Parts: sequence; C-alpha cells; structure tokens
Amino acid sequence: MKNTIRKYLLVIFAIAGIAAFTACSDDDGEPFTIKSIEGEYVGSATGTMILINSEGKEIPFDVVSNGNETAEITLSNDGTTISVLEPTFYSASPVTYSADEKYAYPGAIISNIKPEQNAETITINVKGYSSMNGVYTVAGDISGVFEGRNLTLDYTFLHAGGMIGTIHFEGTKK
Repeated sequence: MKNTIRKYLLVIFAIAGIAAFTACSDDDGEPFTIKSIEGEYVGSATGTMILINSEGKEIPFDVVSNGNETAEITLSNDGTTISVLEPTFYSASPVTYSADEKYAYPGAIISNIKPEQNAETITINVKGYSSMNGVYTVAGDISGVFEGRNLTLDYTFLHAGGMIGTIHFEGTKK
C-alpha cells in the first residue's frame, strides 16, 4: 500500500513539474540585455504636431493614433549601441484640419545610441539628434525606457523647420 501511494505521489509530482516547465515562455529564461531589446515594437503614438505657418502663427494638431504604429530597434555589429527608427505617426490634415484626412510623418532613424542598463530597465536619452526621415531633415530630443517586452519613447520632432511635434509612443515587442 505504501509503495502504491508513493508511486502515485511520484506521478503527481512529475506531472506538476512538467506542467510548471511548459507554462514558462521562451523569454522567461532569457536575460534582459541590450541584445534582447532588438526588434519591432507595435503600439500607439499620441501627442501634438504644431504647424508654423508663413506668418509665424503656431497651429496645433493632435496626433491621431492608428494603434499599429511601429518603432524598430537594431543592434550595432559590436553590440554596444542601437539605432531607433521612430514610428510613423499621423495628425489631422494641416490643409483641411480634418482627422479623417490624416497626414503622415515618417519617423527618423537615430543611430549610435548608447543604452544604459539597470537591473529591470534599459534607458536611452539623446539630446539634439539630427537625422532624415526619408526626404526631410528631422531634429529633436529622444528618451526611452525598455522594460521587459515594453518600450516607451518620448521625443520631439522638428520636421523640415516648419513643424514641431511632441510625441509619446508605447509599444510591445512583436
């Protein structure tokens, strides 16, 4: 009888151990490092884009989130720096003032960023970046926090000298 009970207990513990092992995701055992933040983050961009017209008047437009804006993080070959491709974000049309006619602002690529790693987070902070977003010169400041699979970016976006945005992005790694 004792052997039978012992066998049942061993089987129960074995099944519980297998269940606990399979419940862990692949990322649970992976250390949180600069290498682990590389990838695409999908989320929402919010904020304000300000158009500076020919008379110097500032006209604000809210950023209109699609909920699928994507920031991309790439790691340098030596693994010490990253590049951030800011997400494309959208505002109401500066021509018709309608959110139904969104105007797209492609994100700039900021390269050679040296992340700072703490126990639970990795942060970036760049003052005075200057880059291109395909056609136009873009400048500003950018800061960000990586926490597990989540990324928060806050940046300014001086676009072609006539528009400035204050953008907040929150995304989750694909």
